[in-house]
Amino acid sequence: MVEAKRINYGSSGRNAGRYRYHFYTKENVEFAKEGIPYLLKLCKDLPLNPLCMKTGYLWILDDEKSKDVISRAHSLWSSEGVGGKFLPCNDFDFLKIEEECYLAPQDGSFHHDYLSLGMYEAIKDHVKVIIGEAMRLKVSGGKIVGVEVNGSIIPADVVAVTLGAWTGHFMKRNGIEVPVEPEKKEIFVTEDLKFRVKPLTISKRIYFSHTLKGEIIGGVEDEVPRGFGELDISVERSLSFTRTLRSLVKGAEGIRILRGWSGYYEMTPDHSHIMGFSDSWPDGLYVDAGYSGHGMMFSPYSGKIMADLIADGVKNKFTKIFSPQRFEENKLIDERMVI
Repeated sequence: MVEAKRINYGSSGRNAGRYRYHFYTKENVEFAKEGIPYLLKLCKDLPLNPLCMKTGYLWILDDEKSKDVISRAHSLWSSEGVGGKFLPCNDFDFLKIEEECYLAPQDGSFHHDYLSLGMYEAIKDHVKVIIGEAMRLKVSGGKIVGVEVNGSIIPADVVAVTLGAWTGHFMKRNGIEVPVEPEKKEIFVTEDLKFRVKPLTISKRIYFSHTLKGEIIGGVEDEVPRGFGELDISVERSLSFTRTLRSLVKGAEGIRILRGWSGYYEMTPDHSHIMGFSDSWPDGLYVDAGYSGHGMMFSPYSGKIMADLIADGVKNKFTKIFSPQRFEENKLIDERMVI
């Protein structure tokens, strides 16, 4: 296992730690229906406790666009057995507004650090970790034979590229186009407030929820130009988050931000992940990346699927659905529900 800096350095250690069954497309809902139970079972088996809890997701439907999107999605979710409820927002005593809301009670939260480091603890005696940046693939006769790290070639007949937002950059360096781009996101944590915001609450401007310590954690719902940059937080986004939070949550009128951090979503053209291989690639080369904001909740199950594929040749139905070849074949998934 090759890590550029340390275990959990990238987006795995920089996210909000939430899981959900609720996506815009049938393909991602079906993946979630298998992936989330796998995640929750893992939470019980790991040597560290990731604190997996069912807290729900709550959408504030304060414009016609959000009402239309959720209404359409509700039909899909109900048909898949994960339907939620339309409720008045004032049924939730932490909200100031009198709009319509939609509650998905099946969704929840976990602690991302304990999940990542718990998985590492479970396997650390069985793997070798090399700290360094993977630069180039070594190919001979149409097959993978190694990868260059720290100026040396590590022999390997299989390479699985799981570089998150850096996947597209690495693959392009090696003459292969994989459409994964970084999109910077920021998360803010406020001073503590009496616990009342249990579900992850999503408006058209921000998303937020309480932590177990009483802080409110969340981010701004916006789009920025894609690309790598400084992993800092902006005054504009922090002010936008604070102002909107104060306008929505009772008792948060004077709340302030204590800290924040930034990281990357690994975005694909259809906002859905890429897993498996392409027939045009060298034999032994695999990719698992491009989760577009929902990688942490899906990664344990995708890891199992990829392990079964690489070690035993078992092809799960999802390796075809989320194959990198879908971009060449114009079989995009059209996932629109990125949070």
